[in-house]
Amino acid sequence: MLAKWFYKPWLAWLDKRIPPNATHALNMRSVFILPSRFGWGFMVVCLCLFLLGTNYQNNLMLLLSYLLTSTMLLTLFYSYQNFAAIALKITPPATVFANTSSQLTLNRVKHTQYKTKPEGLLQVQWLKEIKNFTFDIGNKEQQLIIPFTLCSRGEHKLPRLTLKSAYPFGLYTCWTHLDFDTKIMVYPEPISGQLSEISHSTDENNGSQEDTLLGNEDFFALTDFVEGEPLNRVAWKQVAKTGNWVVKQFSEQKKDDVYLSLSTNTPIEEGLSALTQQILTLQSQGIQYGLKVGNTSFTPNNSVTHMHQCLTALANYPKAPGSHTQSSAKSAEQVSSQGAG
Repeated sequence: MLAKWFYKPWLAWLDKRIPPNATHALNMRSVFILPSRFGWGFMVVCLCLFLLGTNYQNNLMLLLSYLLTSTMLLTLFYSYQNFAAIALKITPPATVFANTSSQLTLNRVKHTQYKTKPEGLLQVQWLKEIKNFTFDIGNKEQQLIIPFTLCSRGEHKLPRLTLKSAYPFGLYTCWTHLDFDTKIMVYPEPISGQLSEISHSTDENNGSQEDTLLGNEDFFALTDFVEGEPLNRVAWKQVAKTGNWVVKQFSEQKKDDVYLSLSTNTPIEEGLSALTQQILTLQSQGIQYGLKVGNTSFTPNNSVTHMHQCLTALANYPKAPGSHTQSSAKSAEQVSSQGAG
């Protein structure tokens, strides 16, 4: 209970001390350091050796306690210097679908203050998550890839990342909490379901049924009329001029424009997932489609930009009244760790 009460003030304090930024070069304001469990035990051993050496007037034991204490103090400065030499820059993550694994990529960049390269193992984990991912920052790889999964649609701000290191002897633990000021758009999870399709025959030129169904921009050639062909293909102007019955041939038949919309008999989240699946299907088949959800409407198209615009509109569609509060409470804590694979 107390932890929840202190959590928000603590985050506000972190925002002031370590402001959100796309690039972080660690320094004295962003690095925290304390003895580890092994370090506290090491200090107790040093104290016991000192007390025993003083009590029994054993100079060798006193010398050993001084030597171990000096090692403890020197490790303090070296641990900080090694950890503070880390500098990271984020690569913005791509849009993802809900309940789909994604990854955050951090690029190691040159530090502005420290010329030495960091060494040892670096543990990275999402704030308030238990699972961590270990990287050897002393190798030649310049990227840290941290997987994550978001469970609900909409725009989400990724939480802070916790970085830890116990290099070189494990006597001290250095850590920091970095906010890379990153937002990610999460599309609804594509699931087959019920939706509404509305077909419209657009007539923007002369209002004729012939141009509406076939599209004069796809005209290919004139051929002789064959009995049984639809009369709406007959080129009546040519018939009036020459008396020969000819029909129009088109390189590609224009289909009716398809508009997708939510089904009134389906829950909102299920309907949005069904729309997402249908958009992906039509996109892969090369069929032009439009979208009508709420006050948002997109004219039929089949470009990749059009697909992302439609999916973004679905992701930002207002949530149901009962689920809005619950999803808002979980939005900051729904980054779940996945196996590094």
